[in-house]
This record gives sequence, structure tokens and C-alpha cells, in this order.
Amino acid sequence: MRSLGQRDTLSRPRFSDRRGAAGGQAAGPVLVDNNLNQPGAKAPWESLPPTGSSWLAEHAVTGYSPAWHQPLGNGRFDAAVAILGQTRWENYYLEGLAWLLRNVGIDGLYLDDLAYDHETMKRVRKVLDRTRPGCLIDLHSNNWQGIYKKSPAVFYIEHMPMVDSLWFGELFDYDHQPPDYWLTEISGIPFGLFGEMLEGGGNPWRGMIYGMTSRLYNGDPRPIWKVWNEFGIQDARMIGYWDPACPVGAGRKDVLATAYVKPGKTLISVASWAPKAVKVRLQIDWKALKLDPAKAKLSAAKVENFQSAAEFRPNDEIPVQPGRGWLLVLHE
Repeated sequence: MRSLGQRDTLSRPRFSDRRGAAGGQAAGPVLVDNNLNQPGAKAPWESLPPTGSSWLAEHAVTGYSPAWHQPLGNGRFDAAVAILGQTRWENYYLEGLAWLLRNVGIDGLYLDDLAYDHETMKRVRKVLDRTRPGCLIDLHSNNWQGIYKKSPAVFYIEHMPMVDSLWFGELFDYDHQPPDYWLTEISGIPFGLFGEMLEGGGNPWRGMIYGMTSRLYNGDPRPIWKVWNEFGIQDARMIGYWDPACPVGAGRKDVLATAYVKPGKTLISVASWAPKAVKVRLQIDWKALKLDPAKAKLSAAKVENFQSAAEFRPNDEIPVQPGRGWLLVLHE
């Protein structure tokens, strides 16, 4: 394989993979080609003339798709190009990953989409686990529905066993999609993974019934994290509204509740999909929670940009605004 900087007699870099040449197979391409005549669906950037760094525009000219463009200072840039996922560059990538684990001490990967296949993803997972146990893989993706007619959850389902968390949020609609969409397209829960919200910080009330907040730089989840810490959510069992064993309900199909259960107290997340303000009376399985309804009360702590402080009796009607909800602690 020629290096990315090497030129041929036409002063054009040659981007091809010599994999399989010993067996008589022809060299294959390495770069994603954004040729406007390329058949099939294209991502938005694949329909643009080649851009990116001036070096790429001058020397590669055509036949590439510019990727992340990162200034390094002193007039230098890391100008990446998109490559196909199944070439010998996989080996280069894996060896580079192992070197970073050993010499830099990274503790995981944040993948902003990925191109390689299931077998390579297994190799990535093995490199992480064997070189530095405890590493995590976080997978982020865009909403591909308008381009490939598939959600990223379907697009990357083969990789889920090797991933630790999801960030499926870019260009996602958190305000107008139904609960099933949240559960299957965003949350990661069907795959045994947790997720975080992105676009506009997400919807914190709906996010909480799936155990999600926004990321710190995209919103400010610290007030909700404070509630988690004070409650001790790490010791609780999450029982979602989709589980028949969930011990709390709101009595409506458009207002849902998830319970985070601990001995002696339960954190209840309530979120509304109702088109207008409603009042709900929680339906509580006292036997499952091992609480005395005569002694119990519902407390809502003040949470900045989320809710005001409030106290309710278990049988009270609780007002819920459209698109919002509550975080309530049920205790004696």
C-alpha cells in the first residue's frame, strides 16, 4: 500500500489497497468517493464538490470525501478523509489503538459513526480489553432516517455487543416522537446499553424515564445528577414503564412513569406526551415497594430548569405540563 502522501507519475496520490494481491486479486479502493454520479443514496457531504484542506483540494482533487478538519495551531491542520471500512488500514488502526493504550493511557473510544464491520469491531474490543481492561466504547450517530431510511440503532445493531453506551442524538426530534421511538431509536435499553441526549440538550423529563440526561457541554445535567447522588441511584433497580413489573403508573397512555427502586424509597420519573396540561394520580404497588401508604409521601426537590420544590400525598392529583414531568421521591 502506498502512503497517503506518496504521488504517482501524474502527481496525484494513489489511494489503493494491495490486500489480496498475492492471490491475484486486483487492488481495491481505500477512500470514500464522493463522485456525483455515484449510484445509491448519499449523505449530504457526499453530494458536495471535494473540499476540506487546501492540500486535498489541490493534490487529491477528486475521488475523496473530506472528513473532520482539525486545526493543530501554527497554521497546521489535521485534514482527515473518509476511508472505506474494510481495508488493510484496519490493521494500522488497531496497532495505533494498542500503542495509545500502552503509551498514552487512553481508557476508551468515542466513535462518531464507524465504517468497519462486525469482525473488526470484535478486534477493537479485544485490543481494548487485553491491553487495558476496563476501557469503554461510546458510539455516537446522526439520525440517518432521511438518507438511508434506517435508524442508527438498526444501522449499527451488529456492533452493539461490543459497545458500552450510545449517543444517538444528532438531528433527533425529542419533542414530537412517541415513547416507542424513544425506547427503540434513542435509549439503547433494548440492547442493554445506556444513552445520552444531544440535540438541544434533549428533553430532560422524557429522558429520565429512560435513564438519560444530556451531555455536559450540550446542556447542563448537573442539577439532575445532584438528585441522583442524593437519592443514591447507583444502588437502585430501574424498572421502566414498559416492564409489566413496574410498580408505579400514571393511569394514562400519554403520561408514563419509571421507578428507580431502593429499600425504603423509590425515585419516580414521570414524563408527559399529552398535548395539554393534565393531572395524574399515581398508581402504586405498595406491596412490591414494601412501603406503608398511610405513612408515605412524595417529595419533589427543587431542580434548576426542571421542577420547583413540592410535596404530595400518594393519592393527590399531580399536575403535569405537556412535554414535561417530575422527579419524585416516594418515602415514608
